[in-house]
Amino acid sequence: MYKPQIHNPQSAIRNSIQRVMTQGDVAAPAFSSPFECVLYACSQFFQLGVRSRLHLYDKGVLKQKSLPCKVVSIGNITVGGTGKTPMVHYVANLLKGLGLRVAVLSRGYGGNAQRLGGIVSDGKTTFMGLRASGDEPQLLASKLKGIPLLVGKDRYLAGRRAISRFGVSVLILDDAFQHLPLKRDLNLLLLDGTRPFGNGYCFPRGTLREPVEQIKRASSFVLTHCTEDCNLTGERSIIEAHARARPIFRCMHVPETLFVAGRNKSLDLASLKGRRLFAFSGIARNERFRKTIAKLEGNLAGFLEFPDHHRYAHEDLRLIWERARGLKVDYIVTTEKDYVNIWTEMPSTPRLLVLAVSISFGDDTEAFASYLRSQIVS
Repeated sequence: MYKPQIHNPQSAIRNSIQRVMTQGDVAAPAFSSPFECVLYACSQFFQLGVRSRLHLYDKGVLKQKSLPCKVVSIGNITVGGTGKTPMVHYVANLLKGLGLRVAVLSRGYGGNAQRLGGIVSDGKTTFMGLRASGDEPQLLASKLKGIPLLVGKDRYLAGRRAISRFGVSVLILDDAFQHLPLKRDLNLLLLDGTRPFGNGYCFPRGTLREPVEQIKRASSFVLTHCTEDCNLTGERSIIEAHARARPIFRCMHVPETLFVAGRNKSLDLASLKGRRLFAFSGIARNERFRKTIAKLEGNLAGFLEFPDHHRYAHEDLRLIWERARGLKVDYIVTTEKDYVNIWTEMPSTPRLLVLAVSISFGDDTEAFASYLRSQIVS
């Protein structure tokens, strides 16, 4: 596996922190090294700040606002990697299929429009580019048909705009479990089925955004990235301890389509089988993309990792295509999110293929749909 060389001291520190955050089992020692000790101390201050904020909301010192429609929050309790974007797409289409007028609200992380807010798409036409909207809203806008998407740090104002402009009856909040200023009717909490609570520590010693017991605020849970051999007995007992009798669903992220970048041309997923490939990604869990390619029986000759939400400049693409040509591959492969983040013209050979994934609830499909109907349809 190839990785870009890091010369920026800030990037080196960030990568070191990420290594500590994502490695280790639950209940691993907090003080295995001086660096981990510092991160643990920082996590205690972070946790204190989170608890103080939650306490102020519990006591009514900080007020919540309500909107005159149903509000569904989709979020997580860990940093990245639970599959919120495809879940928002899945739930939005499911609710639209019930005859409801749906809109999606995103903060617009990384976009210039998050402070003032705005309409990314009316469900037909996309009005904002990547710089304004951020990568995940841009990706959602390209996939959501007939469903408006808005961005803004203030979800209440964004919601009022959606109601006024589109007459929506249901708002879906993307990545909003920690967004307490706005009341919601349904709080869907996504937990990574492979490591629901990371190593058990809060950021930056671990990946938790808040203490585990705060899962009690969830209406229900979706364990993502689950396979048939997922053994989640211990994690289920933790969920039951803090949120007894709340519904728990399981889903998988499965390869859906493969298309040629820059062309309106789809390929069969079997097109990767036996092919010599070079891949790159900048997502929260890059190793998952590698495993997906392996499951499609592609011959992965090289792989280049980038940080989550990485925006690809000319030098990045030059590096990728140089490596790929040196390895004499048939194709280069990346994710939909990474494709959205390519800001410059790409070389024509080798051809870039883009792999899209979707949500599958498997045996829980009807149960999850019935649950949403019961909670949202009055």
